Amino acid sequence: MRKKWRAGIMLLTIMALLSGCFGGKSELEPLKEGKGKIKVVYQDEDAFYRDYGNFFKMKYPDIDIEVISQTELFANFGQGESVDFDEERRKLLDKYKPDVLLLDESMFEAFTQEGRLYSIEEAVQQDKYDIEGFMPGLIDRIRAKGNGKLYGLAPYFETTVLYYNRELFKEHHIEPPRNQMSWKELIDLASRFSNVGSGDNQVYGLYQDYGGPEQLMYEIVASSGLRLFDVKAEKLLINSDGWKEAIKLATDAARNKSVYIPPQDGNGNRPNHRYELFFKGQAAMTFHRPWFTSELRDIPLYDKTLKKIDWDIVTTPIDASTPDESANVRLSEIYAIAADSHNKRAAWEFVKFVNGTDMAQATSKTNNGKLPTRNDYFKELEGRSTEAFYLLKPKAVSAYEGLWGNKNVPEDFIGLFRPLLSEALQAIIDNQKTLDEAIAELEVKGQEALFKAHEAKKAARKAN
Repeated sequence: MRKKWRAGIMLLTIMALLSGCFGGKSELEPLKEGKGKIKVVYQDEDAFYRDYGNFFKMKYPDIDIEVISQTELFANFGQGESVDFDEERRKLLDKYKPDVLLLDESMFEAFTQEGRLYSIEEAVQQDKYDIEGFMPGLIDRIRAKGNGKLYGLAPYFETTVLYYNRELFKEHHIEPPRNQMSWKELIDLASRFSNVGSGDNQVYGLYQDYGGPEQLMYEIVASSGLRLFDVKAEKLLINSDGWKEAIKLATDAARNKSVYIPPQDGNGNRPNHRYELFFKGQAAMTFHRPWFTSELRDIPLYDKTLKKIDWDIVTTPIDASTPDESANVRLSEIYAIAADSHNKRAAWEFVKFVNGTDMAQATSKTNNGKLPTRNDYFKELEGRSTEAFYLLKPKAVSAYEGLWGNKNVPEDFIGLFRPLLSEALQAIIDNQKTLDEAIAELEVKGQEALFKAHEAKKAARKAN
């Protein structure tokens, strides 16, 4: 009995020693003599070294980098054949097997589900890497793509804000827009300009850059997280209270000229006069990205008929049920490490660097439309606060994913549905049909188009 007891103690002691030796072992080994070699996917080699490579080599001169250029992806485009871009990207990655992958959100999520990415959770803890310095909601958004685990990091995000002309609001004694308005509040505010001017001198409350009333409707729908299809994409969900409210807001705004809807020719194209009315002082508000500030600054220098605009920015409209969140956030660059990489430590050093504070500080000085996800470094833009870009947390699902992210939707459906939607909205605007009549008819025709698109997809599969 005593021998068994002593053997048990000895076994526990050995286990404790082993735990001390191996349990505390780093998830990733340090670089041997600071050296390493990795393959990195990027636009092309010149762009890589301009954006990251030169900075990275200054800090890690002994890590060799082979750039896998994505220009190869476009070899088959424009050759008159149908090309699946995502499939081509997969082929490129399978061919070159890079250590560091540059992915958009859709492919990032797919790769996490397929087990193709390395979880960086342990590496973050091991290196005490600061992920608290990212904008609120970003890490949650990325983790949501990996079923709660962190498989990558995004150094930039893209979003739009509402630009407005301070002078116009002041001149007409109208309260300017504010952060976190609802779409109804924004449309009501825009309608206060409906009686300002007439004919060629009409002043519009909100200037829409492209598309018809359906584009405005989609913008409204996107912020609320409404779905157009069921999970299997077999049924349209457009005949609902949420969709009706969005369609009513959009059609009312177009009818009373609260929103400037760009004219289109027979092919759906619009004249080339982007933001002309906003620059002329005939539009009070418009949506755009950060780089629009450069146009606001420079265009009066080239066109002496235009005067400098006294502008400011606020957030895009929100859904009242989630006032602190925005669906209008896009992550087009997520850096991840291949699960089968043999150079994970060197790859992690690169991912850390790209998403680190040094790069955030350096790139905050440029205005290329991409915003640093580390929000402590980009505080001012052309003398205005950047708060509007960072005030709202990104929703777990982006606007595009909510509307068109359902992979079961046949590609042909969008082309079939677009004219049906435009026709229905125009009928409401022209008071030819009531809201309920137009939507009920759209639901029937849209459902027929969805069935037709599914049948065409099945036939194409059989043919192949």
